[in-house]
Amino acid sequence: MRQRVVLLGIIIGVLIIFFFVGFKLGLFLFEERGTTQINTRNNAENDTDNIRVNPRVYPRKFASEENFCSKEIKFINEDDEKFCFQKSKLTEPRGIEVDLTNNKALLYDNGKLTKIFPLAYQSPENKWYQAPTGYYRVGVKHEKHLSSLFPVIMPYAIQFYEDFFIHGIPYYRDGKDVSSKFTGGCLRFNNDIAKEIYDLAKTGDQVVVYKTFDDLKIKEEFYPPVDLENFWIRQRFNNPYRLFWNYGGTANLKLDYYHHTGVDFAPSDAEPRGQETQNYAEKDVRKLNVYAIDDGEIAKIQLNNGNDHGLGNTIIIEHKIQTQINADKNADKRGLESKIYSLYAHLDSIKPELKEGDIIKKGEIIGEVGNSGYGCQNYWRIGEDGCESQAPRDIHLHFEIKKSGVLENPEAGQERFYYGYVPDYPQKYGYLDPMEFLFETAKQTQN
Repeated sequence: MRQRVVLLGIIIGVLIIFFFVGFKLGLFLFEERGTTQINTRNNAENDTDNIRVNPRVYPRKFASEENFCSKEIKFINEDDEKFCFQKSKLTEPRGIEVDLTNNKALLYDNGKLTKIFPLAYQSPENKWYQAPTGYYRVGVKHEKHLSSLFPVIMPYAIQFYEDFFIHGIPYYRDGKDVSSKFTGGCLRFNNDIAKEIYDLAKTGDQVVVYKTFDDLKIKEEFYPPVDLENFWIRQRFNNPYRLFWNYGGTANLKLDYYHHTGVDFAPSDAEPRGQETQNYAEKDVRKLNVYAIDDGEIAKIQLNNGNDHGLGNTIIIEHKIQTQINADKNADKRGLESKIYSLYAHLDSIKPELKEGDIIKKGEIIGEVGNSGYGCQNYWRIGEDGCESQAPRDIHLHFEIKKSGVLENPEAGQERFYYGYVPDYPQKYGYLDPMEFLFETAKQTQN
């Protein structure tokens, strides 16, 4: 009997030992798994904090984007690393980008950013010889090039559009360098940088010159015509466009050039580079919306029907703008009401229910950005334009501010109508600078 009791006690003791061992083992396994999850979450939070506070770590908006820099790239300026996470505006794997807002030249090869150089000088805006913006190609290259505009020699000159060059510091024929106040339509780099770009650039390489909205803010009374975060300035107001070749090398060279009457806004992701797409199904169409800049009335709807003069699907809106008579803050605040017209051209589509005479609200969607013109849905291209062209589509909004609700020039030279370009400064033909009209600079905001 006693033996049975002892044996039963041993069995119970063994069971108790196994129970506690199993319990402890279970706690160990499940607690470790739970702790691992918590630690992983804490590590992720710590990483997020590093992104926020460590200036050497990229901002949150760049964290998940592709790095477009080559492994061998070296930065002259630490802040230039941000360009590694900016998709190239080139439509080819090799070429040169010139960012006129940030004063940088970006060199790409095999789709990778390989060099970033500071721009020393660019010509002032709103002059007929301002540096042209848009898509171009490297033309002739001369180690010493005599300017067609001024009696100066430009070292390491790379032609990118007609009479406009990338080059080093110009000097007179007697060898004296030009002053820092010297103006011209070219893009000037320090000589050592100009030589490096000269050695790397090949004839035929694509070149895109552009501006961004980094230093601009939309005025409170207006709504931006496009989503500024996803657009850049492809062609400026008053941009020079060579139409004739009669006065090369003479003081009348200006007569060979026409001038852009609006601003072209291009989306960052209009279509896969080098690929043709027929619709926006695979894109976020919200990023391609076009908006009315202010309350107004639709003055004209021009369909892309062959009578559009290259503007394609176009909407013109009439706005009543209050202009202050006296700039003195203590003066009578009564203003003078005037009519101004905003024009939105090359649209892929117009909001179907809109018609002439409709009242439109500030910020209301009126259509989608496209490249329509001359009756073709995809006429404007990067390269050879045309209905049958296979070049990448030049998706952009041509935007104008003008004094009359017409497709052509509102004033002056009415003996001949002009569409999109005029023979002299656009202000002489009834156009206003859209950038000055809609935006204020960071300096103006601070003041």
